[in-house]
Amino acid sequence: MSRSPDHNLPSQPKESSIGQNHHQEEIIHKLAMQLRNIGDSIDRGMVQEDLLQQEVREALAHCVLVFFGGVHALQRFLWNIRWM
Repeated sequence: MSRSPDHNLPSQPKESSIGQNHHQEEIIHKLAMQLRNIGDSIDRGMVQEDLLQQEVREALAHCVLVFFGGVHALQRFLWNIRWM
């Protein structure tokens, strides 16, 4: 059974591995901040979309009320003419 050539290499000095760990932590922190920013922008987009949908619902409700109010007024008018 032969050993892999990497197996016989000496391990990295402690200072180098500490520096590498610090560099990896910085990269992880930067990635975490980017993910947070992406999540925040998605949340803002969803909130804006929800507000738009709410505005559309309110406008539709207003139109329905005006329409049925007009229909009701027309109905009363025609009913009054009928009894004249």
